[in-house]
Parts: sequence; C-alpha cells; structure tokens
Amino acid sequence: MTATPPRRPRVVVCGLGPAGPELVTAAVTAAVARVPHRFVRTTHHPAVSVVGEATGFDPLYDAAGRIEDVYPAIVEALVDAAERHGEVLYAVPGSPVVAEHTVERLLADERVEVELVAGMSFLELAWLRLGVDPVERGVRLVDGHRFGVEAAGQRGPLLVGQCD
Repeated sequence: MTATPPRRPRVVVCGLGPAGPELVTAAVTAAVARVPHRFVRTTHHPAVSVVGEATGFDPLYDAAGRIEDVYPAIVEALVDAAERHGEVLYAVPGSPVVAEHTVERLLADERVEVELVAGMSFLELAWLRLGVDPVERGVRLVDGHRFGVEAAGQRGPLLVGQCD
C-alpha cells in the first residue's frame, strides 16, 4: 500500500483589486473568512479593511535599501508562517497574477502549495478610464522597473506599470 504524501503548507493568495472594498470579489471575501492567519503585502491599500486583522509587510519595504530585497523576505515570512499554521492568507493589491513578484516567487517555491484567488487588476480600470480597448489598439504593458529595456525601440501605445 502506498502512503499518501503529506500535504505541503498552503499560502492562499488573494487579489484585493485596484480600489476600495466594492471591487473585492466574493471569492476573496470567502477566502478571508476561511483562513484565520492573514498577511497583506501592504496596509496602504483602499480595500485592506476587507482582510481584517492581518500582518503587513510595510516595515520590510521601509527598511530595505532596494525593493528587490523585499520580495525574498516576504516569501520567507509567508513560508515560515504556513509551516507553523498549515495555511495562511496573503492579500496583494490588484490581481495576484499581474506584476506581483512575491507571487511569482511563491509559485516557484516547492516548500508551499499556492492557491490563487482572483482579484481585478489595475488594468481594467485603466482601460475604462482611458476609454481604450487594449486589444483593438494593440497596447503593450511595460514594467516601469525595466522601462529602458522593455520599451526600447517600441512604437505604438504603451501602458507603464510598476511606477513606484
């Protein structure tokens, strides 16, 4: 008889959307209600109140010399907490799959299982407010941290994200 391998600790990653609580999905609300150990990437988000009591990673951003140094520290803290509690919630601004480097790192980390809970990204509001159909116009999304490389030689409409 083959034994069932033990379940890896889980990080449930939720997207808080690009604005206030009115744009948070029902699926995110359900995940928050289900998972008692909660973290938020930043407490400086208009929908953070939906998460309730949570630990924020703002002190890591404040103490870091470079933003790139923050991502591994967040992942280590989340993995450690997931190993202690079995499951933790991690809420991020916008969508967990749009320009979220900590989520990319979590997905690549074999120590944890990752569950993604969709949230609206900033892109939907940008297209709405700009009055642009990005597919029709052929808009290209460019990471502001890599603007010099990603936008080099490009023509046509660009939307620059990650402008922190």
